[in-house]
Amino acid sequence: PLDILAISKDKKEFLVIELKKGRASDVVMGQIQRYMGHIKNNLAGDRDVKGLIIALEDDQNLRDALSVAPNIKFMKYEVSFKLSSFE
Repeated sequence: PLDILAISKDKKEFLVIELKKGRASDVVMGQIQRYMGHIKNNLAGDRDVKGLIIALEDDQNLRDALSVAPNIKFMKYEVSFKLSSFE
């Protein structure tokens, strides 16, 4: 099952979002492309399907794979928190 499926406000584009808790490598490309293909073939019709990989880190293999897949983007997440005393 895919992590998140979004549709644009104008309903002209689907976005498949794949979340990874750590480093993402090129293996995730096959995974997200499989999900995107399923959405394209079974739900989207003539609408565009794009992909977004979100992870803590990427690697060179993923960067190389993304360089030839213009419909898939990568974003890094950052986590920060603050502790406060309860008084």
